[in-house]
Amino acid sequence: MSGQTPKPPVPGRPQISSPQKPGMPPQGRDLRFTPRPGAALPRPGAAVNLVRAQQQEARRDAMRQLVGQALSRPQPTVRPAAPPQKVMTHQPTITPKPAMQAAAPRLVMPQIPTPPKVISQLSNSAAAAAPVAKSAAPAQAGGFQKLFEAAKAASAAGAASAAALSVNTATVDPQITTEVNALQSSLNDLQRRSTFADLQDQIMDLDKEVSRVTSLLESARSKGYAFQKDLDDTIYRAIDQWQVAREKALDMIPKQVPVMQNNLAPLPSQLQQVNATLTNSVLARPLIARTQSQINNLLSTVNQIESNIRSSYTEVESNISQVGSRLSTIHWALTQLDEARYKLAVGEDLVMAVKARWDQEGDDDPEGILYLTDKRLIFERKEKVATKKVLFVTVSSQMVHEVMIDQPLGSLQGVNAQNKGLFGHQDFIEVQFNDPKLKLVSFHLDGQDSKQWAKWIDDGRLNRLNDDRASGSGLSYADLTGPLTPGDVMNMQTEVNALQEQAMLASVEQELTAIENDVVSMSRKLADLRARGYAIEKALEADVIILTAQWDRIKLNAQKTMEQQRQLMSGQMQSIQQMLAQLVGQMNNLTAARPLYMQTKSAAASAQAQAEAAQSTVVAQYDGYANEIGTLSAHLEWVGWMLDALATATFQLLATESGVAAVEAVYARPGLEPENGILFLTDQRILWEDRVGEFELKLNVPLQQVTDVQKAVSKDGQQEFLDFTFGPGAPCPNARFQLGAPVADSWLKMVGRARSGGYAGDRAIEIPPEELERIRNAPQQCSKCGAALTDPILRGQVDVTCEYCGNVMHI
Repeated sequence: MSGQTPKPPVPGRPQISSPQKPGMPPQGRDLRFTPRPGAALPRPGAAVNLVRAQQQEARRDAMRQLVGQALSRPQPTVRPAAPPQKVMTHQPTITPKPAMQAAAPRLVMPQIPTPPKVISQLSNSAAAAAPVAKSAAPAQAGGFQKLFEAAKAASAAGAASAAALSVNTATVDPQITTEVNALQSSLNDLQRRSTFADLQDQIMDLDKEVSRVTSLLESARSKGYAFQKDLDDTIYRAIDQWQVAREKALDMIPKQVPVMQNNLAPLPSQLQQVNATLTNSVLARPLIARTQSQINNLLSTVNQIESNIRSSYTEVESNISQVGSRLSTIHWALTQLDEARYKLAVGEDLVMAVKARWDQEGDDDPEGILYLTDKRLIFERKEKVATKKVLFVTVSSQMVHEVMIDQPLGSLQGVNAQNKGLFGHQDFIEVQFNDPKLKLVSFHLDGQDSKQWAKWIDDGRLNRLNDDRASGSGLSYADLTGPLTPGDVMNMQTEVNALQEQAMLASVEQELTAIENDVVSMSRKLADLRARGYAIEKALEADVIILTAQWDRIKLNAQKTMEQQRQLMSGQMQSIQQMLAQLVGQMNNLTAARPLYMQTKSAAASAQAQAEAAQSTVVAQYDGYANEIGTLSAHLEWVGWMLDALATATFQLLATESGVAAVEAVYARPGLEPENGILFLTDQRILWEDRVGEFELKLNVPLQQVTDVQKAVSKDGQQEFLDFTFGPGAPCPNARFQLGAPVADSWLKMVGRARSGGYAGDRAIEIPPEELERIRNAPQQCSKCGAALTDPILRGQVDVTCEYCGNVMHI
């Protein structure tokens, strides 16, 4: 099919672009997709900075691990966990000749993070407290402000000088529209990043996070939490390191901005040449490719500079994140203690609390809170129990809140930590009691490390907990900050306003609305895919019906829980608002206002930890369901991606043939240069189409000739490959494909199912019996030379060619 031109774009569908042919200067761009309505987007309420985004995602991953499978129904066919990327880039596969520009950096595929043990991570408020500085050196705070202003001014100057870099898109040859858009997108990215303004924002965010976590520790100590003394030392060290690292980072930015502006100096003249040729695709393409390559090199330089600057505070960022996570759990435990049915004795202190289930291997295992103090181990049941059911549906329930186990630590004989479950992700502890009524009790811990709990309990039994007591009263802002300023009070106002929105669970409410929109649109999306020719997976309709039917119940439970959490937070927020009003009233005497400022700041830090715990409580009501919706949506996105690719392909599917999957892939053939294209799987064939320059189908193998397929991974673990082995009659004995997305495991299962004929029996659109009969009656030998016909005959095939004499016979 060499020489054929790509099909014209299909109205209303994303277009798959045509990158340059091998041998041309590498472009680093292969496919560009326009997001469709309903495409997976960031959830509402997502963080506005990198630190908060990472923490919220880690917290959500941990919650999904804890919630598990929310729906008791069989999983549908293989589905990648995430939707396809709308824009995918690759390292150019052609080795540049000396005259060419250097290749763009290779794409590093994202890795799935391991969920943390703690349910609730600290999210960085968009308007947290003012930066922390040592009281002994108030000049440092001023020096930091000067450094920040200098960095900000340098970035502004860099942005002004780079603002003129643009491509004239008004008159562009339609054949190079994609390349021009890609070039402009890279220019925009380079203009923004060359000023390092994003890096400054990250530094300020971390500065606020250090201040907020310090306040959170002070709040915990003021409430009487006396253990985990390493928290104080960790934060003291982090503050000392941060003061040095912060100034070093901000000092480097103004020095690097002029360097990058000098590097950008040749670009305007090159862009003028590009703009002058945009009406002529033949002249413009080489210029665009060279300019794109140079921009890629500049972006690589920016990456290196950013990495060098970040390295100065990576350790601080990691330590603060870990401490914040631990403090969030501590504040949650203190809140549970306030609501507990028992009271601490004089001189008794809480060590930790965790959501737990008393594992009795029955359907009605009690759930509640397991408390460890320095004197006792207590299990308090705290759950809603059905009081009336109609046809197995709960119509009435009541809260059961009672102490079931209350044993002194001295009466414990031992404790053992265990990890159970299919992948060992479920934490259990087995406690041996002297009490003959209890004997051996197993607790399933929800979101905390069983080994850590076993150590705490053993330390309590052996009177070693005092070794972990904090020696002092904890951190005080009076010791760590300079004089109170009007700016501090204004920052406090902003922080409390943001906290008010968080306490009202606004982001959770938005997320519920987004999920509802996904549920409502699911049927329409599936119907659209069916209309476009996706004929397999007949169970999808049932999946959509089941998920839709469950939404009302899940939404109602989530809304009830959300209202309960709002009411719990309401009184605390009213108190903080009153303290803030008094603080603003004392603005004329900031020295006298400092105690009230510290009280307000401590209360706000504690309230934020509780707000995050409340958010986790609500999310637990629907997160498993949301995960199911996301998984199904991702699958439909992949199907739509495949149909878009098929719509622009140079080949056509046979009658009754259905596409199964498609993925961007590099065809690595021995002795030949690798080429970029798309790998297709149908219910009858494996196909690969070259998508560089003119589209060309270069591999077309019936599944009957696929004898084996294996997954391979690069040495650095960043790239996945599929290795196919073909039998007699295939155009080649084997083929290797480097995948543009981490979907090799899914493809192994899908190829295996297609080879076994599983998709033929899983069609939503039945194959006409006469078509099957026609294939069964196909000729077995050549009508001209009598040779046996050995090539597989596929459904929809209308003729067969004798491989010996070339005779074409109609089926």
